[in-house]
Amino acid sequence: MGELITMPLRKTEAETASKQSLNSSAKVVSIDSAFAKPTEQTESAAVTETETEIDFSAWLNAPKERTAAYFPTYSAVSRAMQTAMRGWVREWVQANPEILMRPLTAYPFLVYQCTNPFAGKRTNIFTYDIQEPEVLDRAFRTAGTALSKELTKLDTKRLAWFTRSHYFAYRSKEVVKYVAKNRKAIYKMLNVDTVLMNSILNFAVTDVPKMGLDAAVSELRRNVERELRRFSTELDMTTRVDDLLRVVTNALITKLAADQTNQLPEELPLAA
Repeated sequence: MGELITMPLRKTEAETASKQSLNSSAKVVSIDSAFAKPTEQTESAAVTETETEIDFSAWLNAPKERTAAYFPTYSAVSRAMQTAMRGWVREWVQANPEILMRPLTAYPFLVYQCTNPFAGKRTNIFTYDIQEPEVLDRAFRTAGTALSKELTKLDTKRLAWFTRSHYFAYRSKEVVKYVAKNRKAIYKMLNVDTVLMNSILNFAVTDVPKMGLDAAVSELRRNVERELRRFSTELDMTTRVDDLLRVVTNALITKLAADQTNQLPEELPLAA
């Protein structure tokens, strides 16, 4: 959720931040338990994931445009963001298997989570561009192999046989073909990836120097929440606002640290 700006005695985010890694595994929930809607457990997990602070001060050292570090750094940040988004969609499908009762609605989620994060292109493209159908065609084809394995992990035991048959592993290419032909839903998801990354770039390159770190972070959080709300009407991705900010910030910290290490000389010169 977005952070309330009316909280009293709140320290600045740059002062109170601390580094934390975000490596949580998806919890598979059966259809029996999914239909029970255990909201209390879900709310508890959400609190645990968002209670740690984020070291936004790292963005003060983020590379600017027309620097050598610009593309490789933000490419790493984008891949981390895309990977996290796909992982959260996978978690949601596993925790809400009732979506599988509507195969044509479930298909875009399954294909999206199986697309490889876009590695970047040239100096300013960091996510899939929905205006480049050839690139998306390749992404869908590569998703087919991963989807075949993904379908075997779905819990479909409670579904009627005809519905279950939509998720047999050998039908993965049919699923991808359907999504590739009916692209509206997955275009929406991929476009959210793009706008999220554009918001991160604008935050790092323009807003932080212009507005100051705290004001820029508040603006970024609003933009991220807005875009996550647009991801889909089926699932509420706005619960992942702080998770996403933590993922991209940790990716930046990791990349900056790696670059600094690579710049160190292998051996220090001996003293005269």
